Amino acid sequence: MKINVKKYLLYSSVFAVFTEGFFYNLIIDWKLFYLIILVNYVIIIKYYKTIKINIYLLYIIGFLFIHAVICYAYIGITPNYMLSQILGMSIVGFYFYNFVSLYKIEEIINVYLSIVIVVAIIAYPFYFLDFHPFKHHHTEYRLMSIFKEPAHYAVVVLPACYFYLKKRNYIRFLAVFGTLILTNSTLGYLGCALMFIIPNLSIKRLGYFIATIPVMVGVFYYVYTEYPFLKLRVDDTYETLNSVNTGKFKEHTNLTTYSILSNVFIAKENIIDHPLGTGIGSHFYVYNNMYKKEMRPPQYLRTQNLHNSNSTDANSLFLRMVSELGIFGLILIAFLMYQAAKSFTLNNDQLFLSQGIFIYLLLKLFRDGHYFTPELYFFIWLLYFEIKTINKFKESLP
Repeated sequence: MKINVKKYLLYSSVFAVFTEGFFYNLIIDWKLFYLIILVNYVIIIKYYKTIKINIYLLYIIGFLFIHAVICYAYIGITPNYMLSQILGMSIVGFYFYNFVSLYKIEEIINVYLSIVIVVAIIAYPFYFLDFHPFKHHHTEYRLMSIFKEPAHYAVVVLPACYFYLKKRNYIRFLAVFGTLILTNSTLGYLGCALMFIIPNLSIKRLGYFIATIPVMVGVFYYVYTEYPFLKLRVDDTYETLNSVNTGKFKEHTNLTTYSILSNVFIAKENIIDHPLGTGIGSHFYVYNNMYKKEMRPPQYLRTQNLHNSNSTDANSLFLRMVSELGIFGLILIAFLMYQAAKSFTLNNDQLFLSQGIFIYLLLKLFRDGHYFTPELYFFIWLLYFEIKTINKFKESLP
């Protein structure tokens, strides 16, 4: 039986986005995602005789490399932290650029949407039977389908959920939306809210909101001073948030809050000391070797050896980029989000998936600081080519 190479590349590459839970630990994690990428690289080279290089990604990676070499030499960091990130970003980033270049965008989107529906449908029996074959050992009883964590499932399927909502395909929308609710994931709930809020934002509505701020502040102050139970909660929250300044955490601080705020503290200290950044991949180094001694984690997290939670990825792409790239990180984030926001300003029905990807990028900045997760470059290049196609179409109009 002759294998249709182009169809294989299409389905295997899109499926790779959903393979987070498919790995085997033998000294290191051997991931199905990496196997698919490497095999498909060989196939592309064999059948298409070339690997395309996107000049913009090449410039970004080149800058990150030079920036890291300078910063690492100045601070005295061993290069392995940087090289692993540069290598991973290059392999995954250029692979998905080549993959998306081979097909019409509609073909890739249709396969992605179909796999989301399958993954969402099997998520329901998995959830109600409490069957989670790839469950992370810290994860509670929540929906996660074939992913390791509920939040990771939520961000991968959310662009499809938004697409179905805007296309008014309410049956499929509700099927996916229902799984997002069952994830019991804060990130998933935030994404659900953004699906309804962001498309309806306007200067006029923003003006109304700003006008109501003094009223809301006045009401809050009255309730805060008159109701002791609220005052107690607000004061407790303030003391917890103040850990960002002091690095000292209260004993009852929960793991999720600690993971976020401890990395905020590290990123803040790092950018104060190094406003131009410390180099790609360096957050983990500065966390453990420069600023960790200034923190006081809750004792129960020390006992469980969880006091370094998310130190490898800063718990947030925004925090990690700011910590590692300093001012350059802020500029890069602002530029990329400005480009992604064009999916709304072009106001074209064909860009509904790109609009969903914009929401995904917001969630990615808020949580998960890994630079080459399976879905990241897949979504980035879909958004890039969709906007590029619409721009070319508009330029061709008389």
